[in-house]
Amino acid sequence: MKRKMVALVLLVMMVVSNLAGCGKNTGTEDGTTKGTAATSSGEKTQMTLSCVNGGSNEVFAQLTQKYVDEFNKSNEYNVEIILEAIPNENYKTKLTTLMASNAQPDIFFTWEAGFLKPMVEGGKVYPVGDILTADAEWYDKYDDKSIFGPVTYDNKIYAVPNTRQVVVLACNKDLFDKAGAKIPDDYSEFLDACDKLKANGIAPLIIPCTETWYAGQFLQQLDNIVGGKQLFEETCKAGFQWNNEQFVEGGKMLKNIVDSDYLLSGYLGMTPSEAFEKLNSKEVAMMVMITSGIAAIDNGENAKQIEFTVLQSDKEENKGVNVGSIGQALAISSKAKNPEAAAAFLKLLAGAEYQQALTDLGQVVVTNTKVDTSNLNQLALKAREVFTKVTLYTPWLDRIYGAGEGVEFNNAAVAIMGGTDPQEAMDNLQQFSQDNAVQ
Repeated sequence: MKRKMVALVLLVMMVVSNLAGCGKNTGTEDGTTKGTAATSSGEKTQMTLSCVNGGSNEVFAQLTQKYVDEFNKSNEYNVEIILEAIPNENYKTKLTTLMASNAQPDIFFTWEAGFLKPMVEGGKVYPVGDILTADAEWYDKYDDKSIFGPVTYDNKIYAVPNTRQVVVLACNKDLFDKAGAKIPDDYSEFLDACDKLKANGIAPLIIPCTETWYAGQFLQQLDNIVGGKQLFEETCKAGFQWNNEQFVEGGKMLKNIVDSDYLLSGYLGMTPSEAFEKLNSKEVAMMVMITSGIAAIDNGENAKQIEFTVLQSDKEENKGVNVGSIGQALAISSKAKNPEAAAAFLKLLAGAEYQQALTDLGQVVVTNTKVDTSNLNQLALKAREVFTKVTLYTPWLDRIYGAGEGVEFNNAAVAIMGGTDPQEAMDNLQQFSQDNAVQ
């Protein structure tokens, strides 16, 4: 689906690309960047790497810094990588702005699908697959080549993922036991558990809305419950109607959860960090989260009674359809001062040491690297088990549709949680889509 917003961003990209230089970079007549190339005296070329920080992402930013330091000590390219960690809520806007002003980082964290696509179409991303697929030692680490599908455009790979992620409910089993409730396996059991928890004075659920994607991923999972695989396939087609009956039904389910007073108060102004604190202190029974965030859960005594489940449909044909996709993906800018050095850094992250480090943080890696799970804490092991329940991963809609309808879908979810009628919220989203469509 083409949108005016994407077209405008791309237009700005093309215009700015023709300007001579930007910021600290020295532009050439053909619009390329000289950068700070290594000199005969041995001065290192500095390259920037942007990643996400804050909340559950902080541990990954710290891990990235460790491997940046390692790469800087011993790489053969005379390159020094400088890491810039950006808070998650600001990252999408800042990266888009940097791309539009031709000041993009040499290496950058990215989401897949519609988030990355406009940057690829704007000529801002280097096809790292050209190096990856030519390096058998590196490429053979990925038995499941389908993991490159969400970052492939016109048969070229533009980013390298490291993990799989899935949306789950983290459940405080002690609170469930106190209320005589069962960890839910389907939506009916979820509602029953919420009723019993509430009746016993326990807040059933928290969804931190200051980062709107938390609300969006929950609404999307409700849509999966309603329509399953067929609805998701329709969602990905051009001309999809956002105010269709099934999306409105998902919105009504979300509104019912709000109206039933299942949510811990203050959710609209709550940050993810605050929500994890509420989960860790047992002030709430369940939290909607992504598996990559388990590092934010207290790994002490409390971890023993945390359970994970996916929010399944009551309909057998829709079971196993869950929000999830690849994660921890990195891409290289088309303006990178040394693409080969950048690719070498990405290859370093595919190595056994980094893959083990991700595993130790509870992540499910996408390489065939043999990792040791024997030392994983109980929390991480339980999170890994959830993946066996998923038969179809539906990537986050703000990854598929990017900064247009994807972000507006998240905003619609927050609007419903704030009291907007679901039909109105979906009608507004559909109108937004029509207004941004290129005629």
